[in-house]
Amino acid sequence: MPTEFDVSGLKLLTPEVFADPYPTYALLREHDPVHWDDQLNGFLLTRYDDVNAAIRDHETFSSRRIHLLAARGGANPSAAMQRFLSLAEQWMWMLDPPQHTRVRKLMNQGFSPRDVRLLEPRVAGIVTRLVDAMLEKADGFDLIPDLSYAVPAGVLLALYDLPEDDGSLITQWCDTIKLFLGGAPDLLGTQGPAVRSLQQMMDYLGAVIAERRKDPKDDLISRLVQAEEDGERLGDEELCSNLLLLLVATYETSVDMMGNGLRGLLTQRDQWELIKSQPQLIPAAVEEILRWDGPVQLTHRLVTRDIELHGTAIKEGQLVYLVRGSANRDPAHFSDPDRLDVTRTETGHVALGTGVHFCIGAGLARLEGACVLRELTRRIPELALDEARPYRWRADNLQFRGLATLPATAGGQAPA
Repeated sequence: MPTEFDVSGLKLLTPEVFADPYPTYALLREHDPVHWDDQLNGFLLTRYDDVNAAIRDHETFSSRRIHLLAARGGANPSAAMQRFLSLAEQWMWMLDPPQHTRVRKLMNQGFSPRDVRLLEPRVAGIVTRLVDAMLEKADGFDLIPDLSYAVPAGVLLALYDLPEDDGSLITQWCDTIKLFLGGAPDLLGTQGPAVRSLQQMMDYLGAVIAERRKDPKDDLISRLVQAEEDGERLGDEELCSNLLLLLVATYETSVDMMGNGLRGLLTQRDQWELIKSQPQLIPAAVEEILRWDGPVQLTHRLVTRDIELHGTAIKEGQLVYLVRGSANRDPAHFSDPDRLDVTRTETGHVALGTGVHFCIGAGLARLEGACVLRELTRRIPELALDEARPYRWRADNLQFRGLATLPATAGGQAPA
């Protein structure tokens, strides 16, 4: 039995926890697996079995929680925020079946396994060009802006057939909305920028959708505009909202997956050497990266009925945070969970969700991660972190974990 330990004074929304949440997760798993947090205005579930069960139980743990997220800290939504909520509540990840099932089927027509396979040459080409550019930098490079940011940005611009010049604007919008959703220290202060970014993105994507209806192209937006399932199509606002969600979700998570994974492989060097000598391990390495230091640390749910969990009462209408990052390091499910192990045989991580809400862009994220690792291990086999320029965590929110910088060098060896 765990010993008594006072966790009431734990502060989660701090740069220290954002930079390394895992010791705090371990304390909560052992001593307070159903932990109330005043700032987040909800309970945190941190054990694997609880998180996995809750993600799968959409009847008790509903995805319709956007209004509770907006009300954290006692916020009184403005008219602009109400507009944000009316749009955001149409997102797939804010819906339960059967509404979620309908939208997911239509949106999934751009993310089938076949669609992802067809994208591989394009993704590989983007990665190759970026590595070429990195190698031209005589003084070293930074794996975050030069690669982790640039790969998913390039892929999404190609996938949506959007102008390259719009990339920085779209990434700025994504970053702002992410902060509001992700549990930043200033929960109220993130609302205004998020509202503005959402409206600007909706205006932008609305114009693109209208253009694709008149003049379809060979791109994801054109396919989704024409998508039909059982005689149903997505309305313009519904389609626009979910395209926006895909942009934010697939971009942000891919950025952080790559950065977190490269840091792990280069600081636990034996794992880098393994995938370098045995490239067939690269798909498994991507899965292990997602488990070990996943980009999405938590998701949230609305409780639809009174329940009791580990002796703690959770009331209908309360918000719970399902801490995936903690679940994926639970020693009750994963042996030696704090170690990155690309040969790990244990399965079942929840980094990409599970059940009906399994990440729609999972195949694309895995493809991007695998292409990056193949290219780097082949072209820069002695890749190393730059000890003269320490890496730095972004450390700005609890939900989306990633690095701000990851300076590196070619390791003193002439790259191929």
